Amino acid sequence: MQKRDKSKGKAEEILGTLPDWLIKEHIKKGIIKIDPLQDKWEEFVDEVTVDFHLGNKLRVFTDEGLNTIDTRYASKEDMEGMMRLVELKPGQPFILTEHDFVIATTKERLTLPDNIVGHLHGKSSLARLGVVVHSTAARFDPGWDGHPVLEFGTFLKGKKLVIYEGSPICAFSFEKLAAPVERSYKMSPNNRYGGSNMPQVSNLMGKKVNSARRGRKAQLG
Repeated sequence: MQKRDKSKGKAEEILGTLPDWLIKEHIKKGIIKIDPLQDKWEEFVDEVTVDFHLGNKLRVFTDEGLNTIDTRYASKEDMEGMMRLVELKPGQPFILTEHDFVIATTKERLTLPDNIVGHLHGKSSLARLGVVVHSTAARFDPGWDGHPVLEFGTFLKGKKLVIYEGSPICAFSFEKLAAPVERSYKMSPNNRYGGSNMPQVSNLMGKKVNSARRGRKAQLG
């Protein structure tokens, strides 16, 4: 097999999507931090991505709670009331049924520097089984630090699918910017999901929801 010529550019000079050898180099140097690293983790690096694995905490939508989700007024507590928390043991199976919608974390914690963006991708092997992983909001901004949260569900009619804690669930690619951002994600007022090891529900309104609710009550009298 022909090896790529790594001498075409110094690692620190290369911008854009990182190739396999640069992903490995950034991980080995701790520039991109992934914790824990799987045994023989380099085998999970392909041309432009590295695999991440399903964590042990999942939230699954149920029939409980609100019948209608108001994207302006529904609170984080409202969202949590509509979901059940599932905690899996190492290697434990989880049965995904038709129309299930699951929020989960990866087993790995990801920490990015201020000049690298992470992009989460679904696995084609799962997609061919009808599993859609993280169809939106797949960007992890510079300065991200936490267990990535992903959403997935299945569209196999009348079928159930068994997935396992610790199995490959998604893959990350990394894009190096021309310069560090002025304000990293961990310093951003929009940092609603970083730093957690739990599958966080939607916090669309953040801290604004309480004042919005008060305003709505005033309008309704």
